[in-house]
Amino acid sequence: MTASTTTHASEAARRYARALFELAQDKGQLAEVHKDLKAFVEMEKGSNDLTILLDSPVFSRGEKVAALAEVMAKSGLGTMLANFVGVMATNGRASDIRQAQVAFDELYAKQRGIQRAVVRTAKHMTGAERGRIESILAKAVGGEVELTSEVDPSLIGGIQLRIGSKLVDASIAAKLERMNTAMKGA
Repeated sequence: MTASTTTHASEAARRYARALFELAQDKGQLAEVHKDLKAFVEMEKGSNDLTILLDSPVFSRGEKVAALAEVMAKSGLGTMLANFVGVMATNGRASDIRQAQVAFDELYAKQRGIQRAVVRTAKHMTGAERGRIESILAKAVGGEVELTSEVDPSLIGGIQLRIGSKLVDASIAAKLERMNTAMKGA
């Protein structure tokens, strides 16, 4: 599963994300900050050392601020994001940066009118299958759809599709479960 579909941002992370979103919007840097924040979180996922730095209580706030400033200087990511990461570390919220990215991403998608959907299948989809689902969803919601796909072999076959809080479960596992329940009731 991707972080964006499984992680829910804390209230504090949402407040930081909203502040960054509004500042980036005011400065006309929304797309750049969105891209940079996503890149930072991807960089963190690929670096055990960075993950430990963000999460470990062994490092003081000052050590985290200094180390993150160095990471940001070497990363080539924007000044606004570097300042944001620094503020979060200074305020003892370094471990909330990933959650802030999730909240920022949600705000960004909402502002752009993008509907988020997650499709789960028993095996990897082909590009054609994914394109067909995206096309059908775009028509159904009347706008742009950002599709995330996940593989769950326990579905046996078929798909599960989630858009917002709505779930359409057309998996074979769900059909078997419904048949089992119906047979128990008979």
